[in-house]
Amino acid sequence: MMSEHDNYINLTRAHLKKYNQYKAAIENLNEDIEAMQSDIKNDVAAPVASYGTNAGGVVRELNAVESAAEKHLSLSAKIQENKRCIEAYERILRKIDRAIGELKPEDQFLIKGHFIDRRKWKDLSAEKFYTEKWARERSRKAVKAIAFMMFGDMALITKR
Repeated sequence: MMSEHDNYINLTRAHLKKYNQYKAAIENLNEDIEAMQSDIKNDVAAPVASYGTNAGGVVRELNAVESAAEKHLSLSAKIQENKRCIEAYERILRKIDRAIGELKPEDQFLIKGHFIDRRKWKDLSAEKFYTEKWARERSRKAVKAIAFMMFGDMALITKR
C-alpha cells in the first residue's frame, strides 16, 4: 500500500518531469490570452441595438448585440481561466526552482540533468565520474528533499 509520503514523492517526480511542459503551457496560454483580448478589442462591428414599433415576443435567438456581448463574456471567462492556470503553473515552477536552488551543486546537477534536461543516468554519472547507482541513490534523496521543500511536513514520513 502506498503511503501519503510516497504520494508526495511521486507528485514531486511528476512535477519535475513536467517542468518544461509547464513552461510551454504558460507561454501558449499567454499567447491564447493575447489572441482572445485582441478578438474582444477588434470586435467593434457589433451593431447598436435598435428598437422598432413592433411589439416584441418570446424570441429564443440572440440578436446581434446580445450575441456579441455573449461572445465577449465567453472570451473573458476563458481569459480568466487561462490566467488561473498560468498562476498555478507558475507557482509550481517557483516552488521547484526554490527547492532545487537549496540543493547541493551535485544534487542540482543530477535533478536538472535527469528530470528537466531529460538526460540518462548513465550519461550524467559518466560526466561527473559517479557510478550510476550512486547518481540514482543521490537523486532519490534529493527528490525527497525537494518534496519536503515543496509540500512541507506533509511530505515527511509519518508514523500512525
